[in-house]
Amino acid sequence: MTVPKPSYGEQAVALVGVSAVARELSRLPLQQRQVLKASDETLLIWDLIVSCSAALTDDTDSRPWGDRLDEVLSRFFVGEIGEEQIEAAARHFETFTKDEVPEWTKAAKRDGARLFLERLLGAAAYERLKVALQQDCAILVVALRRAARNLMPYAVAMDDLFAALPAAQAASLPALTGAPSALLTLAIHLDQALEKLVEFSSGAVLLNSRESESAPLELADLAMLADKFREVVSGRSRAAVKELSAALGRKIQGARDALEHSADPVAQASNSLIELIDRLLRAAFTDDEVMEWLQENYRSTKGLTYIDQKGHSPKTRPTKKAQVLCFLHAGLPVDETSPLHEMAATAIATVRTQLQKLKHADLGTEEEAVEVARHLNAVEGFLHLAVGVTWALAPDERVNQLRTRLEPTRVPSDR
Repeated sequence: MTVPKPSYGEQAVALVGVSAVARELSRLPLQQRQVLKASDETLLIWDLIVSCSAALTDDTDSRPWGDRLDEVLSRFFVGEIGEEQIEAAARHFETFTKDEVPEWTKAAKRDGARLFLERLLGAAAYERLKVALQQDCAILVVALRRAARNLMPYAVAMDDLFAALPAAQAASLPALTGAPSALLTLAIHLDQALEKLVEFSSGAVLLNSRESESAPLELADLAMLADKFREVVSGRSRAAVKELSAALGRKIQGARDALEHSADPVAQASNSLIELIDRLLRAAFTDDEVMEWLQENYRSTKGLTYIDQKGHSPKTRPTKKAQVLCFLHAGLPVDETSPLHEMAATAIATVRTQLQKLKHADLGTEEEAVEVARHLNAVEGFLHLAVGVTWALAPDERVNQLRTRLEPTRVPSDR
């Protein structure tokens, strides 16, 4: 990729967004902008980032996020956005993130950075730039905090999947994922790290944020937060499965109801979850379709097939892990295999095996009920990630085809 050469217009660059910093920097003399490496492209990228953040966090705007972003982008890109515009913007953004942002950060940490800026710009211009930066940071902090908290249910879902992995595979994961709620812990640390920007922005953040966003989350509340976001994952996954198939929706609801109300919770909940997993995978893709998909995408991967000795002649069939992998990828071609997909597939295959054991070795103990509840969390986390994330990236035509397979009486409709 060719690195674009920064440009510095003799006239103030035409800005169309809401960034106060971009406006202040665009008014500086050319020589000062060059010293600060505030090129036209840098100002436009910064203006775009702040403008998108402001649009997405504007609670007074009732439009969908996509419509808000389209309106912002239409101001920055005149006419239809073509491939050349996208490639040029990507090159400038890469330069901005890899070169300019780290250099600015390094310069800001140097001793005497403030004095240098005051001497370069003059006291009045320096103060205007500082106030502008506070205003932009107030917008960015709210956007980053809201994004971090919106991602926390996904962190919990992944934590629950990691927890279901066999010990041998769990040991091969990065140290970050080795502890319970590790990803949620990381998300909370990121949320707390934003407090420095909150302090710098004075009280401006409070004007843009919701009441629940005015203070950082605390690690002391980790267990409570994990339960809170797990409820979100549970609700979303049940809704997603019910939307896919009313019959399958009853299975996952039945598992939770059994744990809460049944006189035989372990066996009934285990049976409901096993039926959910098997019917979901079987309805989405036949064994022959999975085998064909494996040949095209996972031909050299071991442990994805087995020899079925039942019937008149032995037949090669896909393992449960293979079925899950195909389901996760929506049966589409795989350009590059993903460790996360394999982790999720291994976890769900392991969960099903453990549920089968619990179903037949039910002693009615509290420990068994807790174990089944853990497996239910893993299944709901899987569904939240599979349908809510991986299928969201698949073409509408394929997703609608799968929905019809899972609910044959469904009337085809746009996603």
